[in-house]
Amino acid sequence: MLMFWLLLVVGLSVRSASLPTPTAASSESLPAPVRHAGSFEQLANSRYSVHSGFDDSLPRQVLANVLWAMSRAPRADSGVREFYVATVDNVYRFDQAQFRLIVHRAGDHRYNSGSAFEVGVAAGRPEEAGMAIQAGLLAGAAFNSEVQGTGHGGRGVVSCPMQWAADHANVDWKPDYPIQMVNVYGRAACAPLETLCVARSSDSSLPLPHVVGLDTFEAVIADLGQYSLFSPVGLSDENVSQLLWAAYGVTPHLTFNRRQGLTVPSAMASYYLADRIYVVGQYEVGRYRNRLAAEADAATRDHRLERTTAGDRRPQLRAATERIPGSAPVYFVVCVPDTAEAAAMMEAGFAGFQLLAQARALGLAGRLVVPLSRAEREATIAALELPAGHVPALVFACGEAERTVAAEGPDNAAVRIVRAQPAIRRGDLRLEYLLNRAGQVRVEVFDMLGRPVRLLLDEQQSSGYHAVVWNGTGENGVRLKRGTYLVVVLSGGTVARHKVDIG
Repeated sequence: MLMFWLLLVVGLSVRSASLPTPTAASSESLPAPVRHAGSFEQLANSRYSVHSGFDDSLPRQVLANVLWAMSRAPRADSGVREFYVATVDNVYRFDQAQFRLIVHRAGDHRYNSGSAFEVGVAAGRPEEAGMAIQAGLLAGAAFNSEVQGTGHGGRGVVSCPMQWAADHANVDWKPDYPIQMVNVYGRAACAPLETLCVARSSDSSLPLPHVVGLDTFEAVIADLGQYSLFSPVGLSDENVSQLLWAAYGVTPHLTFNRRQGLTVPSAMASYYLADRIYVVGQYEVGRYRNRLAAEADAATRDHRLERTTAGDRRPQLRAATERIPGSAPVYFVVCVPDTAEAAAMMEAGFAGFQLLAQARALGLAGRLVVPLSRAEREATIAALELPAGHVPALVFACGEAERTVAAEGPDNAAVRIVRAQPAIRRGDLRLEYLLNRAGQVRVEVFDMLGRPVRLLLDEQQSSGYHAVVWNGTGENGVRLKRGTYLVVVLSGGTVARHKVDIG
């Protein structure tokens, strides 16, 4: 166990050991998971499905990391959840406790003859399978941070969740429980991890999200706990924007049918959750849009939040089910057209995993309420006045934990400036910063002689992303003279500074 965590924290270069060779033994050990450079956000921005063209030369380490991540995904209280693995040699059942593969059926029973391995999720509900599938997709993509310059010629880990593979597995693998979905993995041509953010708001209702985070995917998934007690500190617009993008935001990739790719997969790019994710906060209920207009062509992209209901609907939502934590400042409600549609419910699971993982990456706490009973769904529809065809699949409560769960960043700094322009010629300075833990934040502007000229804020804030805007004026509201000024952000004993020129 000690070696497991040493490997996870320190990280190792991936060895090119081949997948298990059959032996007389009925079980085979897996190597401990390793840590990569890619952050959760960067993997979500880079992930896309590859349907064919695989070869089976993936190292064994990929399988170990994928299974570890899938086993760390949240549960939906559906009873059973098991993972089956098909390779060229055998069908295995994954022993999560011992981190071993146990031979379930001898021989090659893969759906795709070119795949390196295929992982099937047997679960009582599609939402639960979806959460595990999404974790496995990102775990495989993490290896592509090493594609460039490693001699692989731009070939890396590719994957795709395939319903046809699941249909095949339920017949040919002889599972003990029905398999909801199968992820197919192999090596093929792939792009390096993507750092371009294309989720720009057409109406400035949401800030630009960050597609490169500070912590690695493996560090986030290793500590993916859920919490029920929250502090009253609200979420910043930056954090809400980040969570919505992680759940269902656009990415630079296109699908096979030329639709705009998202942070999560969708069966045949159907996008069951489009316009069906709601944010319930102190002042309003908002609906998330990732396309340019209602019912817009899926080739377009946007990142905006539209008000559907004014006022605080959180009390009504909390009354819809006793399982919703009553102290959370913000709730995200993920809806589907019809809960009888398994593909749509699985897609809700994808989004649920993304919400929980993004909250953890921001140092926030979260809780997934899933599955929802029929009575809970109906009460939620009434509480939020949802339109027909918007049926709640899950609720995600999010905020600062009553006792903070935020980990310190790589540089142990409580605050870090992440985005700001170097000069103000006209307009305002927008300075974005990241808090690694909740606390009192003071932002003040000084001239180059160290004299204070403007106090911008002094307040308690949650962990995660925040922003402050300065129009270049002093305390008296008069524009300051041309020159260089220093914006200082102070929190938790850490000071972050940004120089800005006023033209």
